[in-house]
Amino acid sequence: MANNNHKLWNNEYFKTIITIVLIVIVVFGLWFGVQTVLGTEYPALAVASTSMLPTLKVGDLIIVQKVDAANLNAHYQTGDIVVFKSPTDGKLIVHRAVKKELRNNEYWIITHGDNNPPDAKEKFPETYLVGKVIAKIPYIGNLALLIHSDGNWYIFTVIIIILIIIFLMFPLGSEEKEEKPERERKILEKIDLKIIYLAILNILIISFAVFSLWGNLTFWQPGADPPQLTAIHGMFADLQFHESFNHYSYNHVVEALLSQGFLTYTINDQMVDGSLRLGIPTFSWFQFSIITLIAVNIWQFYGFWRRKKTEKPNAL
Repeated sequence: MANNNHKLWNNEYFKTIITIVLIVIVVFGLWFGVQTVLGTEYPALAVASTSMLPTLKVGDLIIVQKVDAANLNAHYQTGDIVVFKSPTDGKLIVHRAVKKELRNNEYWIITHGDNNPPDAKEKFPETYLVGKVIAKIPYIGNLALLIHSDGNWYIFTVIIIILIIIFLMFPLGSEEKEEKPERERKILEKIDLKIIYLAILNILIISFAVFSLWGNLTFWQPGADPPQLTAIHGMFADLQFHESFNHYSYNHVVEALLSQGFLTYTINDQMVDGSLRLGIPTFSWFQFSIITLIAVNIWQFYGFWRRKKTEKPNAL
């Protein structure tokens, strides 16, 4: 019996299945954990419309935290950006809280999209309030929009099933283990191969870091509401986008002010009337790329040094 269990655990197909199951468990565990920490069933949402431009773009992933209506900051320029369920159709909407009123021991909240006409406002009781936006992560919300666009969910489901089948057909490793594979290679060949991989990885990370500063990519997003061309910007390109936003008199940005923190940056807008409209903390892909670049290189060079140190000299 023990021998059978040993064979089972050494079976590469079984290991692949266990790996897939563990990944699914970790993903769902992380999702429910984030829901508990942030106190809402919608801790992360993808922005689908242009009603909050330039503060929020289509494809931004917003992080939402539960908030008591009594503690909500409501103002046309400095108010909290909130997520609420539409009282009419139940759709989730993200707009800025501009006013709140206390009626019969219940707050009613008035919201307005930064890019909407002044008279386009929503009013709802606090029971429809989901939470306030505390941060955003650029780019990756586009994947969620693409998956949830009409028909694409089925395509991605089929792709996932195909990938699982491929993993099962070609497991993570091979049951046949070569004897002394490393000793049969010259150390120079091993180092050269590692250096090539490291160089390619460095180029990819540096390229993404540059894009995260000045990149500007426009593409068709079928998951937007309505489907439309949308763009993703690097940090400085985003700053220029804010400063060029003068489409309407009520959303005329004169100057965009950039401030940076650890792994975040925030763009606040100086409006034509002299007021300052507050943005929200944005995840800095540039800082993340630099930290990743340093960590990868330190780890790889440490591995080279350790292998070099433990390598025994060839006998004369």
